[in-house]
Amino acid sequence: MRDTRGLIAREYRRLSDRKGGRSVEDQGRDNELAADEQEWTLGEPYVDDGRSASRYARRRRDDFDRLVADLSSGPTGRQSAFGADILMLWESSRGSRQVGEWVSFIELCEQKRVRIWVTTHERLYDPANGRDRKALIDDAVDSEYESYKTHRRLVRTAPREAERGRPYGKAPWGLRPVYDAKTGKLRTWEADPTPAGTTTAGRDQAVRELFEILHAGHTPADATRAFAKRGYLNASGRPFQREQLRAMALRHAYAGLRYYKGTVYKGVWQALVPEPTFWAVRSMLTAADRATSPGGKLLHTVTAVLTCGRCGQLMRPKYEQAPDRPDNYRCANCGLKIAMAGVDELLIGTREEPGVLLAYLARPDIYEQLRAPSSGDPVVRQVQADLARARAERDELRAATGETLAEVRLLASSLERKEAQVLELEARERELLLPAAVLQMVQPGRDVWESWEAAPIRSRRMVARLILGPGYLGRPCVMPSTHSGRNQPAAAARIEWRHDVPAGPGTEPPALG
Repeated sequence: MRDTRGLIAREYRRLSDRKGGRSVEDQGRDNELAADEQEWTLGEPYVDDGRSASRYARRRRDDFDRLVADLSSGPTGRQSAFGADILMLWESSRGSRQVGEWVSFIELCEQKRVRIWVTTHERLYDPANGRDRKALIDDAVDSEYESYKTHRRLVRTAPREAERGRPYGKAPWGLRPVYDAKTGKLRTWEADPTPAGTTTAGRDQAVRELFEILHAGHTPADATRAFAKRGYLNASGRPFQREQLRAMALRHAYAGLRYYKGTVYKGVWQALVPEPTFWAVRSMLTAADRATSPGGKLLHTVTAVLTCGRCGQLMRPKYEQAPDRPDNYRCANCGLKIAMAGVDELLIGTREEPGVLLAYLARPDIYEQLRAPSSGDPVVRQVQADLARARAERDELRAATGETLAEVRLLASSLERKEAQVLELEARERELLLPAAVLQMVQPGRDVWESWEAAPIRSRRMVARLILGPGYLGRPCVMPSTHSGRNQPAAAARIEWRHDVPAGPGTEPPALG
């Protein structure tokens, strides 16, 4: 055996699951002891913490990619960016659990004359040696098979665990894991009071504030500025970005819900925010009219409701470059357009001459008409009872099995209809329990125009979607013009008010023209 004293070594440490296995810090300590015994100089390590190396992994191993790039950058390992003669692994599976990837990596090490030390084996392998090469590849075959067995076990148990509302994976920011004292297995999640940054407020409180901000009708960009002002920092110790907060607000876990492949179950952990609040915020963030400016700012109210009368698509603002040409609302599907100023005047208007929407909101009886029923309202209770029954029937259909092909097809068809019924009832329940932001501008005794001007644009859109919808005034649909060129008829003459369902109580279609 050749004398290897005085050589340079670098480590690659990896841990796929922080709840089990040898931590990257422990791997480093073991590797350092081995390097001292072999009299090697130990260079900077490559570390991928919380990264799987199996073929089922969803996240890239950034430092492994860097390791490969460094090795490939020179004629030998010592002369490359890797700058060493030996690669240290705590165990061979730390490198890869994919046979093909591992074989390619061994070949790269052979080309660069880099040997591989495996600390748990207490052995230095030479990829150019056939016997050493076989031993390393055999380890990769075993590791890949173990990954396959683990994957199949998770695939079989995941649906059952989801139905039980059991948590899975890393706890979202604002929640923390609770493990069983005897088995060490994840038992549930709980509120995380860890300071959220340069403040004493806990992470759980920051999550609640996020939903309060969005539920009040503000945008994720507004929440980003509020979080920065409060000194809240993300898991990386940096200020939150708008997309991070939006993604957080869409997480079912904060409402105590377990989401699995399109189905939502009641979780076993305590919610940070009320479920109605979560659904209201989610509805706002995923609405079809949520197009924003590049800075995340919502600009137009009527894009929540203004619909193309030809193809049924929501119309978008189209700004003309020429100063003598008016800006338009335009259908991206068929190209139908209408002058923006006329539509805004018709629907919104001014304080002196309010449009259709503002005139309706100024009615003295509007607050009582729009006031959302409580969860104890008979209509809400009936919808919730129907929903509970539909969910139970759906679960029975999911568990049922057919003995013949005809029975299987019948069950599949019945399940599809029941799933659609559950989704419809869930939407109806959320519709009945409207968020408070819709009613803030129509409080008794308040000036509607002032409250409208003061309300966030998202709140205005929510009100517009409700009032300018089939349940009240009807949805405004733009019809093709009877004239071409500049002699377009007034917006009132081109708007058709459509009522797909009966209008709300005491509602008359607006007088147009």
